[in-house]
Amino acid sequence: MPRSALLALLVLILLAATAAEARATVDVTNHNDPAGDPTVIAYRFFYPPPTAPVDFALHDGEYQNFGPFAGTAVVQVVLPVGWEVEDIQCSGTTPQSAFAIDKANGRVTINHGETDEQYCSFTNRRKSASGGASSGVSPAPPPNLAASIAIPDKPALLHVKTGPRYADATIRITRRSVIKSQLLWRGHVVGTAREVRKPGTYDVTVSIRPSTARRFRRQGRKRVTLTLRVVVVASHRPAHVFRYRVVVPL
Repeated sequence: MPRSALLALLVLILLAATAAEARATVDVTNHNDPAGDPTVIAYRFFYPPPTAPVDFALHDGEYQNFGPFAGTAVVQVVLPVGWEVEDIQCSGTTPQSAFAIDKANGRVTINHGETDEQYCSFTNRRKSASGGASSGVSPAPPPNLAASIAIPDKPALLHVKTGPRYADATIRITRRSVIKSQLLWRGHVVGTAREVRKPGTYDVTVSIRPSTARRFRRQGRKRVTLTLRVVVVASHRPAHVFRYRVVVPL
């Protein structure tokens, strides 16, 4: 084999090994309910022994990844007083991915292989004053108090969901605005949408471009982790930018 061809083959092998290693991670994402709540939530990640545990903290929509490694790991949320776990969802890119979710104790045990790409998303909410769970939606005030309660004069991201090749954001706006939505992969735009709306609450959907979705599927991906960015621009007002980490099935 010519030397140049041998060098090219070695480079390809190295790149393939590097790509496999880069994907061998566990991603932990934090969501607060209601969305946009500024509370920072603490977590602890337990690697397989003898590696020491790692403490980290996340704002709403932020994530942290760990790896590569192989073995059994544990993710534990450490909630502040007055908070509770609303939901825990986990998924993996390989059939052998296994998760033991303990919602009551805010804990997930993960069986992680060397080439696994796995995701766990924690949704945490404030408890109501009565000790029950808060729905994130304030009850309607009595009619005699309604006039004295002011709705915040700024846009808000209320909810995010995903489906096959798309993400959907529920947005509240208080003025006629241009709403621009993007899906980003490693800083590159892979989907975009734009609409103009009057004051109100709307669902805004942005899809992955068909050519990009086909490319992801050719790579053997069944889902992809993206950043959903929503920009709300009202006349004579500063732009409001919301970012949310989403796992979109392909």
